Amino acid sequence: MFKKKMKYTKRFLFITTVCLILTACAETKILERISLVTLIGYDKEEEKLSTTAVVRQISPDFENKVEIHSEIAETSKGARFKINLDAAKKVEAGQVRVVLFGEDLAKEGIEEEIHTLSINPEIATSVYLGIVEGKSKTLLESNFKNITDIGQHVYNLIDHNIQQQQMISSTLHEIERDVHSPIRDFAIPTLKKEGEYIDINGIALFKEGKLVGKLPTADVFYIMLLRKNIRDGTLQLVLPGDLVNSSKNPPENPPEELPIAVDAINSKRKLKVTDHEKNEIDLNITLDCRLLEIHSSLSLEDKETTEKIEKAMNKKMEAEIKRIIKYSQEVNSDIFGFGEHFSAHVRGSKLNTEEKWHNLYPKMKVNVKVDTEIIRNGVFE
Repeated sequence: MFKKKMKYTKRFLFITTVCLILTACAETKILERISLVTLIGYDKEEEKLSTTAVVRQISPDFENKVEIHSEIAETSKGARFKINLDAAKKVEAGQVRVVLFGEDLAKEGIEEEIHTLSINPEIATSVYLGIVEGKSKTLLESNFKNITDIGQHVYNLIDHNIQQQQMISSTLHEIERDVHSPIRDFAIPTLKKEGEYIDINGIALFKEGKLVGKLPTADVFYIMLLRKNIRDGTLQLVLPGDLVNSSKNPPENPPEELPIAVDAINSKRKLKVTDHEKNEIDLNITLDCRLLEIHSSLSLEDKETTEKIEKAMNKKMEAEIKRIIKYSQEVNSDIFGFGEHFSAHVRGSKLNTEEKWHNLYPKMKVNVKVDTEIIRNGVFE
């Protein structure tokens, strides 16, 4: 019994000693002695890399002060070394939440920068990536009356829209996954300075790590439908005005166009390779939605009227989705994962390189069918 007790005592002392050693080896970081980088912007400056850092200084009274530091170097680490020379406290990157890339750099390619971020243990894989129209440095150094901490503001802007499914998600983890896939391209939200505000104004499409095209925010809902199943998001549609004329009580001056607004309750996307020799895929999307706004002359208590609206919505959405797919084929950027589905379901496809898939994708035929059901009515106008 005594020997057994001594055995446990020795084991406890050993574990305690190891923990103390490991604790002693860890670097102690006191907030008042460091500067926290919350946002990083990268731009192309001739043949070098321009790095702009939004740095939050924390005083002993826990008051925050935001500083903007910008330096040019051959590498991001070199720029960080220069930024440390300008800062009164050691600059730490552990609180970075957003990384922005200027448009010129994005056109040249950002895969190396993404790789650098992914191997940096200080950078979390949950940080958001964004593309700035123009230079990120210009955006971050601008004065905004209503923005005191631009790093926190840009993070909240991107995160809010992603959580509401009004914008595609672009975390470092997600983009890095697409970078490593030979048959899938990635897309990143674009930001722009609009007067005293910063707007998310579209989506940047990439091929082999280079920006090759853009789509406006009006297309985001369709892009979301193409990429995954969704349970949220709002869509505005303009349907033909003759729907009003066909109602039981048409107005004296019927509108030429019928704008409506819906939000998604649930959507499902199904892909099926119908002819692998002709590179043909069927894309079926079912959408259960709630109608939020529509002309007052249309009574949705009438089943026939509701069915007419659903058919008009299907036709309009199919046309818009086909247009978006066609554009992605023109710029040769498969951000929808068609290649991954084709490779997984066609035996012997051997689509294991970017070159093979990018030769095939522009020629692929995608048959689009949308089936909409209005399951609840919201606010009528």
